[in-house]
Amino acid sequence: MAENRDIIFFYVTSPIGGVVGSGVVRTKLHQQSPLWPEARAKNEVIWPFRFEFDILSCFPYPAWKDQRLTFDGLKSRVRSGFQELEVSRAAELLRMLPESRPDGLMRGRSAEEVISSRLPSRDDRHGYTQSLLSEIGRLQNFVTDIEFPLENRRVDVVWRRVQRSAPSYVFEVQIAGNLTEAMAKLKQAFELWNSNIFLVGQPEHQTPSVQLCDGPFHEIRNRLKFLKVADVEELHRRKLAYREFEHELGILSVWSSSGERV
Repeated sequence: MAENRDIIFFYVTSPIGGVVGSGVVRTKLHQQSPLWPEARAKNEVIWPFRFEFDILSCFPYPAWKDQRLTFDGLKSRVRSGFQELEVSRAAELLRMLPESRPDGLMRGRSAEEVISSRLPSRDDRHGYTQSLLSEIGRLQNFVTDIEFPLENRRVDVVWRRVQRSAPSYVFEVQIAGNLTEAMAKLKQAFELWNSNIFLVGQPEHQTPSVQLCDGPFHEIRNRLKFLKVADVEELHRRKLAYREFEHELGILSVWSSSGERV
């Protein structure tokens, strides 16, 4: 494995049987402390070689069964441990995973360049802002999802601390459309998950949102935060610059192979 270069795929053996996401290798380690349950039970180091990675893309956990990816011969290959995939197969999987752009990854570009290259066009203001929020969350080591299910609705972006947890942060992007509907989804998210809730919009949306909080949405008056789209863009720019500086210094917070933040 090459640090800050190689892409890995997450294959769930049971009961799903398929690829559910991808990541980029950050650091390779040799450690002498038990990590996995089997090693802890024996109090000995069975697998000392480990690596840390960043999540690039992952289907939401509830969708693993229906959206997992596979192809003929894949199951038999993963039984024998880490296996190198052909470039064509890797590109195929990356195209099918959410928010992936295989061209940038296959050219060996840095993960930060890949992040920037896979953003939608600025012409799609709603989709572009959704992707910025998703990438900001990932840069902060959250598991992020776009269009996350909320009972019979979907919220624009969520951040979760681990794959199976309820969303800690929920964002609704208001570029156009029904402001009341966006507020209703945020209220529902707060009541269901006790999430931190954010309305992201243009300056002209702030006053109407305050008025709605003084009326039918008074329950979330003290919980709802308003973010300007321009501020989200600036935060994303600063986060990427900070991440690049961390790389230069060799200091970076990443996800470990056990799924823990380090």
